[in-house]
Amino acid sequence: MRAPKLFFKPLLFMVFIFGIIAVVSSFTFGMRLKREMTREYESKALALAQSVAKSDIVTILRQDAGSVQERIGEYQNIAGVSYVLVTDEKGQILAHTFVPAVPEVIRKLALETARNLPGDEYMLRDVDFDGLPHLHAARPILSGLAGFVHIGMDSQIIETHIKEAVMEQQVVTLFLLGTSLLLGFFFFHNLSKPLTMLTDYAGRVGQKDFDSVPQIDSRDEVGQLARAMQSMARHIAELVGNLEERVRKKTSELEEARDALKDKVEERTSELMRANTQLKIEIAERKVIGEALRKTERKYRTIFENATEGIYQTSPSGRFLSANPSLARILGFKSPEELMSAVYDIGTQMYMEPARRKEFLRRVDERGGVKDFVSKIRRRDGRIIWVSENARAIKDKDGSVVCYEGSVEDITLRKKAEDQLRRQAFHDPLTGLPNRALFLDHLRMAMERSLRRKHLFAVIYMDLDRFKVVNDSLGHETGDELLREVARVVKSCGRAVDTVARFGGDEFAILLEEITAPRDAINIARRILDGVREPIRIGGHEVFSSASLGIVLKTEGYDRPESLLRDADTAMYRAKELGKSRFKVFNKKMHDQALKLMALETDLRRAVDLHEFQVAYQPIVCLDDRQISGFEALVRWHHPEHGVISPDNFIPLAEDTGLIYAIDNLVLTDACAQVRKWQLRYGETMKNGLTLNVNVSGKHFGQAMLAGQISRALEQSGLPAESLNIEITESALMDDPSMAEDILKQLKNLGANVCIDDFGTGYSSLSYLQRFPIDVVKVDRSFINDVDDDPDSQAIVRTVFSLGESLGLKIVAEGIETPAQLAFLESEGCRYVQGFLFYKPLTADEIEALFSRDSAGN
Repeated sequence: MRAPKLFFKPLLFMVFIFGIIAVVSSFTFGMRLKREMTREYESKALALAQSVAKSDIVTILRQDAGSVQERIGEYQNIAGVSYVLVTDEKGQILAHTFVPAVPEVIRKLALETARNLPGDEYMLRDVDFDGLPHLHAARPILSGLAGFVHIGMDSQIIETHIKEAVMEQQVVTLFLLGTSLLLGFFFFHNLSKPLTMLTDYAGRVGQKDFDSVPQIDSRDEVGQLARAMQSMARHIAELVGNLEERVRKKTSELEEARDALKDKVEERTSELMRANTQLKIEIAERKVIGEALRKTERKYRTIFENATEGIYQTSPSGRFLSANPSLARILGFKSPEELMSAVYDIGTQMYMEPARRKEFLRRVDERGGVKDFVSKIRRRDGRIIWVSENARAIKDKDGSVVCYEGSVEDITLRKKAEDQLRRQAFHDPLTGLPNRALFLDHLRMAMERSLRRKHLFAVIYMDLDRFKVVNDSLGHETGDELLREVARVVKSCGRAVDTVARFGGDEFAILLEEITAPRDAINIARRILDGVREPIRIGGHEVFSSASLGIVLKTEGYDRPESLLRDADTAMYRAKELGKSRFKVFNKKMHDQALKLMALETDLRRAVDLHEFQVAYQPIVCLDDRQISGFEALVRWHHPEHGVISPDNFIPLAEDTGLIYAIDNLVLTDACAQVRKWQLRYGETMKNGLTLNVNVSGKHFGQAMLAGQISRALEQSGLPAESLNIEITESALMDDPSMAEDILKQLKNLGANVCIDDFGTGYSSLSYLQRFPIDVVKVDRSFINDVDDDPDSQAIVRTVFSLGESLGLKIVAEGIETPAQLAFLESEGCRYVQGFLFYKPLTADEIEALFSRDSAGN
């Protein structure tokens, strides 16, 4: 009897389920059996211990070891009891059933029980010794006062019972499994028999055998399936019959269609022959047209290949589709083929800026083409060139871009020429530094950055000191070389982010950007000063130079770069006023002073035109008779709003603006005419006559018109030339000694005398007293102020008097204000003095009144 296939899966399922049930039930039964037996053993152990503790208490209290040993030996025969142990209250063993000795682990446990087991409590613990598990129970005797009883139960008996019980259960389970499998086999065999009959019938139906239908009379689902299959078989038989009939009809129709198709093929073949003849005619026509097209193509191919401009077609993805030799030559390739095979992405391989390709495509998409699209291109050899492109997009009928075509021109030479022109427009040709225009542009950008974020910067304005002397003495070539060296020094003192510019002449400007604190600008300014002071070898000459610097540190608040540069220039001039070769930081006070100075300059120019200047006269007294021997002419400015302005406040400004020439000429002319009047009116009453001292600025010694002005004043006034003393300072002689010597000789030729004013305050050599034609020396008031109590000042004054006497010079001491000063000067033989002790500067009317009183007194 063959087992049905349907039986195997339920069989496997039943085996699996029975296996799980057997394992779970065995585990559960074993665990429960172990718990129950363990609980029974614990109760038995505790009961035995309690029995020993109560029944043998008298023997234990007497500590009769023999009796106790005999008593506990009886308990040894109880099933499951492994050992009995009795200890005193300290845990010392009184009697035991161990042979030959008590194991160490039991001894320690007895001692631990004596120490830790409280009152009437008991203790249960699992103990292993000699490789066997035991359940150890301990109970106190009289609450531990009389000792402790320890009972040990053999736990291995429990495990043996559990194994036997589990084995019996497994045998029962296997028997049930076998019985179930046998019953299941008969059940499934009976169930699968009609299914097998139906399966065989289904196979016969597949072979078109619709007879021999199996008879299955059961009323379950299998019977229903059999009846459904019988009905389905009859229906299929009908369908198959109908289908065969239809196939016969269709076969007949196909044969008829085949005959009709044959007729049509013959007809179509005739038509194709006629079309073939027509096609041959068209081919002949196309050959003629093709030849004409080839001629035209050769014509335009010649233009394409011989054009000087590069011509190309590119795909939208950036690959060259065609190119002429000129384009290959421009891009550094030997042939167009090499170009097209090497370049697969124009944007990344050729453009220096890949964004330019995107811009090219954007413009073409928006406008349909580009003209004069300028870009930087990298040639194959790595050289960078500039090109100009003209291109357009070629689109299909759907409006999609097919390709781009255009031309390329190499404009590198033109760009270089433009860059050269641009550089010449924004750079100094002598030093190569940026000029004023480029510097102002950089300064404007720095100011804009400072508005957007915290950006500290500073501006330095620099001017070389005494550059004109180098230029005039050693020539313009040496001066140009000095400027180039200074430019190199200043640039080396700055940083890469700084801008160093030359404005022209000997003026430089430095823009210090990204400074962390004002001290950075100060440190750079110091480096520039130190670098410029270093001697420079030019054409065999060792040239020394220095510079004055103006710095603007607080750059916020400016809206125009010109204003910021103006304030740096103001600070630079302030540095020059303080002695040159230094730097000065601009502050608000300087700006106010500059505005005040500008207003003063305006008023000064108006004062020259309106003759607002007056001449004051300070008498020079001869100590021999205490009479006036002459006057020093001093200019005074009577401002209509500010009153009298001191010469110290406007003379430096007049020298800077060139107005000093007109002022000096006005004083010279008026003073000569006035003193000549006094000579004519009061000269007979004066033993020494009257002289006139006129101060002239050192600026005159850079011009050649001083002698002419003096000659004209003397001629117009009639003043004798020997009565005129021209006062000059030592610094005027030192600035240009050769020029000064020539002008002084011209004055001596006129007959006028030369007077050195403020003698001793300059840096001139005493040898100049012999070199220059000097007649009068005026000792500066700074030495006279301290002669009454300062030995050094006394020694200087004595030296000047002795030197003047030796050289035959007239010595005048100015600034006499105290009798003690006068007494010292008289004791040293001084003949001429000037100061407030005798007279302050007086107006012409006051001098007239003074002379009138003296004449009336005589």
